[in-house]
Amino acid sequence: MSDVAHDVDLSTGAWNRRRFEVALANAVHQAHRAGEPLSLVYVDIDELQEQNDLHGKAELDEVISELASLIAREVNGAGPIGRVDGDAFAIFLKVPLRSAVEVAERIRRSAGAASAVARTLRVTVSAGVAQLRKGEPWGNLLDAAEDACTRAKQHGRNSVAAR
Repeated sequence: MSDVAHDVDLSTGAWNRRRFEVALANAVHQAHRAGEPLSLVYVDIDELQEQNDLHGKAELDEVISELASLIAREVNGAGPIGRVDGDAFAIFLKVPLRSAVEVAERIRRSAGAASAVARTLRVTVSAGVAQLRKGEPWGNLLDAAEDACTRAKQHGRNSVAAR
């Protein structure tokens, strides 16, 4: 039996990476068996190091926590949220790619709205979205969504890219 304190990132309330990956592996297995769609959204704060240099770690920690809350509101219980890196979150949803892209766009727009994430600094996020392909392992799905997020950042940040 797992200890909840070890499965949750206490500063954001999101699942930690280990817990998220276990759940994702199970969801991928189930999606393959049932032939149902599964998509992954990977959300990353833009220019985090620059923001950290300007505003300091304490304020950035608050921004990361507020972003987790914003993602939870936008997802509204449709899928678990994992903190998969210091400033990155992932969500898997039992929906086709188009619907997952819509969720990613809502998160991006909400994060960029004035004072939606931070009262004193402007924060934008980029997101990558990937839909599970037939026979694809969970790790490849996570990598594909992260790669799509990297492409979004390379094309100007504050955007969403899909595989």
